[in-house]
Amino acid sequence: MTRIAYYNQLRMLALEKREQYSVTTPTLNLLCMRRMYKGEGIKIDLRSIKGNKIRAAYFCDDGDYSVLLNRQLPREPRLFSLAHELKHHYVDQQQIQEGAIRCGDYNAHEFIEKGAEVFAAEFIYPEAEMRELVGQLGIAQEGFTPETIVHFKRACPAPVSYSFLVKRFAWFGFCVEQEFKQVQFQKLEEKIFGTPIYKQRWFKQYRARRRKTV
Repeated sequence: MTRIAYYNQLRMLALEKREQYSVTTPTLNLLCMRRMYKGEGIKIDLRSIKGNKIRAAYFCDDGDYSVLLNRQLPREPRLFSLAHELKHHYVDQQQIQEGAIRCGDYNAHEFIEKGAEVFAAEFIYPEAEMRELVGQLGIAQEGFTPETIVHFKRACPAPVSYSFLVKRFAWFGFCVEQEFKQVQFQKLEEKIFGTPIYKQRWFKQYRARRRKTV
């Protein structure tokens, strides 16, 4: 099977699973993902793991399914990691049980791991939905800037990171991923829209006072 055919199959599978579990982009969250994992009989094993090397890993043995998940991950990477591991559950079980592949060993199994990324991306934010919003916002290749991505994220209903959006827009041909990787999008967002409440000094002081009274 060609790489393109393989990826297209995974995109279709992601859409099928969204429909099976009644997943919609605006309602997709960690609770929704936990319910889906419960439906699949997969245990989530939250662990504190030092460093950023390991985000999650899928294990299966004689009907016992579990995913090791780094509890330090923020919401968007956590969701993506959980969706990523679902691909291994649906597609790679036999090979994992036979020891043919090790979940997370990206360099040794780039084709399989990249497929998991494709599945996760389509599951979390279907390409067709993103293209529709791009059209609604009138975004074009001409004049496309990092600021464009910031404004898109503010309008986007999907729980996705800036890294996710950069990869997608690069796939759409709007930008070069390597050039945009150096952009500090969070700082750019704060420059455009101001510092969010939870980062402001008065709010931090308020929360500190609340903790003392609880």
